[in-house]
Amino acid sequence: MPSSYWRPWWNGPHVVRVVIRILRLPFLLPFISFLVITDVLEGRWCAKFGRKDIWQPAFPLSFRLWSIALLAATINAGIWLCWMLVWEAVVWCLKRRNSRGWRSPRQNGNPRYSDDEGEGQYILLPDGERPSMSSPPMSPTRRSRIRRAWNMQDIWWWAQVVLYASIALVGVWETKHYEHPNDRALSDRHPSPEGCGKGEKIFIAASFFNNQDVLPYWTSTLLAVITYLGPANVFVSIVESHSSDNTPALLTTLADTLAARGVPHQVLVHDDAAVPKPDDLSFNNRIEFLARTRNRALEPLVRTGGYARVLFSNDVLVEPESVLELLDTHDGEYDMACAMDFGHFGAYDAWVLRDRLGHLTSSIWPYFIDAPSIDLMRKDAPVPVFSCWNGMVVFDADPLLPIHLRSNRTLSRDPLPSPLPPTHPAAHDASLRGPSPALTPPIAFRWAQRELGECFSSESFLLPYDLRTPVMINLGGLHLTRT
Repeated sequence: MPSSYWRPWWNGPHVVRVVIRILRLPFLLPFISFLVITDVLEGRWCAKFGRKDIWQPAFPLSFRLWSIALLAATINAGIWLCWMLVWEAVVWCLKRRNSRGWRSPRQNGNPRYSDDEGEGQYILLPDGERPSMSSPPMSPTRRSRIRRAWNMQDIWWWAQVVLYASIALVGVWETKHYEHPNDRALSDRHPSPEGCGKGEKIFIAASFFNNQDVLPYWTSTLLAVITYLGPANVFVSIVESHSSDNTPALLTTLADTLAARGVPHQVLVHDDAAVPKPDDLSFNNRIEFLARTRNRALEPLVRTGGYARVLFSNDVLVEPESVLELLDTHDGEYDMACAMDFGHFGAYDAWVLRDRLGHLTSSIWPYFIDAPSIDLMRKDAPVPVFSCWNGMVVFDADPLLPIHLRSNRTLSRDPLPSPLPPTHPAAHDASLRGPSPALTPPIAFRWAQRELGECFSSESFLLPYDLRTPVMINLGGLHLTRT
């Protein structure tokens, strides 16, 4: 071959050898498979929840990737553990099979047995032509090196097995035992009808319209909350009307689930005729429609009573722990407590929220302008407010009930300390007021009486406003909860 013939350094066999050496680096292939599994899991998560439709602060990227990475590590370790054990079993079987077979038929080019079909006998060779069966003795140094190499290989193999098995077992154990040890509510296969809470009777109400994207998550949260509170301690009242998506079907499925669990409920779907929807939904027309719809959801409570608090929810994404934390605001010592709902630009529903002095609030942290409220917000403590709603609210049920159904736990029997504002409807209608808060007729969601000089306001603002005026109770506070 001419010396001037050029041979590329990247010839095929050389490249293959380099690639094999790279791939044999410790934990390189497991790391690559870990990245692949992580990417697949993230893709499945995004396909289920939607990358663009979720509110990012509620699902921060760092926490999402960390959770996915923990799951991917468990799956990856399990795969490599199985691969190592299966491969070792295959190699062991092949070695065992080979050790039972004949020795090589030829040594140094001389036949050891006859290939003729008629003869199965060994051919005896002259002593001079017979190949030597002995080999030079192995030096002690070489024997020790081989023994040392095999020992290191065994140690490395067992180290990998222990590592992968530990990761896989810890991941499986964490998956099966992720609840807090004291959380008996969701771990009990046969939960008690009385639940694990304080035994307080809670009336859960909601109204929905075209909420098929929110309902699956909201429903799972509701069922978890009911499991903790106990089916015997709750009543679920839901109203749906005028929807054009899959909301009625989802609520029908929820009603079947509640019935199967023995939860008292009233789920009204396609309830269009009960509260007609006006053609013009501007200003007070919309507020009147929403007020009537919310009152429709409260009808079972007003008819029979029997519940201490009302939990009214909007179409929000919320965790069960947040709902229970809201119910336990100030250890239950409150008349009304609200969650905080967040939109893409900060706190949501600022139209309803007023601070303890009755002033408007901000949508940007820390939301309040007075120093005491800001200090409480920084401590993540409940903040006293004048009015609130903000996605989810809990309030005392007595003011909404007829007088004979009230428990009168908090309503005073003393006369009203001050006259009603002249713009309030009760100031002009004696049937709307009583001699004391305990004897005041029941209040409900309503719309502003513009002819009396009331300002245009939300029905969600007017309910706490009425709790402040004819009923004269003190709202417990606004509880900061990401919903």
